[in-house]
Amino acid sequence: MCSVYQGLLLRKQTMIALLLLCACLASAKPILQFSSEGVFRIVQITDLHFGEDRNKDDLAVSIMNTIMELDKPDFVAFTGDMVSGGNWNHTEGWFRDQWKHWTSVVSERKIPYAYTLGNHDAEANLSRREVIAMDMENPLSLTSLSSEATGGASNFVVPVYSSENPSEVAMNLWFFDSEDYNCYGVKGYGCIPLSVIDWYRKTSAELRVQQKGVKKGLAFMHIPFQEYMYAFNHYPSMGRKDEGVCCQGLNTGLLAAMREESNILGVFAGHDHCDDYVVDFEGILLGYGRKSGVGSYGPSADMQRGGRVFVIQEKDLKMKTYIRQEDGSVEEQKPSRKLTPMQEKCSM
Repeated sequence: MCSVYQGLLLRKQTMIALLLLCACLASAKPILQFSSEGVFRIVQITDLHFGEDRNKDDLAVSIMNTIMELDKPDFVAFTGDMVSGGNWNHTEGWFRDQWKHWTSVVSERKIPYAYTLGNHDAEANLSRREVIAMDMENPLSLTSLSSEATGGASNFVVPVYSSENPSEVAMNLWFFDSEDYNCYGVKGYGCIPLSVIDWYRKTSAELRVQQKGVKKGLAFMHIPFQEYMYAFNHYPSMGRKDEGVCCQGLNTGLLAAMREESNILGVFAGHDHCDDYVVDFEGILLGYGRKSGVGSYGPSADMQRGGRVFVIQEKDLKMKTYIRQEDGSVEEQKPSRKLTPMQEKCSM
């Protein structure tokens, strides 16, 4: 009986120690803040597709290092399909090895980052929630695990504080989990569940109180909204659309909710490796990153791999965005070449 009691006590002590460790790790996480010049720089990295070929992955690391060296971001947004999970070799630790490899760029440079999942990341031996829990181990990661009630795994918000008042939030960065496939049983790609939209509305209301007003910001996800098609078809855009929009299987209404909450300046996705356009859709930018990795297909033959850079001014949150290419050059995007016939259905 005594040994059973001692065992239970030991387990309780171990659990308490783990909780304290998690609390310490959380408190040690970096805090994002506009620079003393009132500028905040973000790099979006998307669709690395690590795990297919080590030499390709090493080249992707080199590409990312070029971008980080030239643009010196304050924060990196990884927008899914960092790993081609379907290439899992059925050995333990495979995904962790890929994760350490692609995060080495930010780890070595001490750059805070966050990661929202794509449709391929969890196709190995780890669930979506397990992947996010692993990423949270990195002291530079600002990724958070969604609650079970919220749904998904990588829905969270990251505050960016004012240069003048370190206790005042100047901007929020929202991350949404667009899941993987077959939204509500509809054949196709995943979508933003209704429970996540409820979370977004509730969190927006809470932040309005906590932050003393509406603080605008950017949103990042992997699979683009269906509105990306309509916006490209009917509004002026900059950049390339070299493949059909492989959009979310259902339009569950998140963009409409964003309009009502009035706290999102732009939404940026990945997923479509040959698309990088940006369009102002009635006051909210809808845009893509540039495919960053060497694994999988794309980008188009005459496009370089790279990353999307955001330079945001604290005053009025004015923003400039451009593509930093793998050779170090900057691509200032040109007006899009409109296609006929216009795309009306999501591609697969």
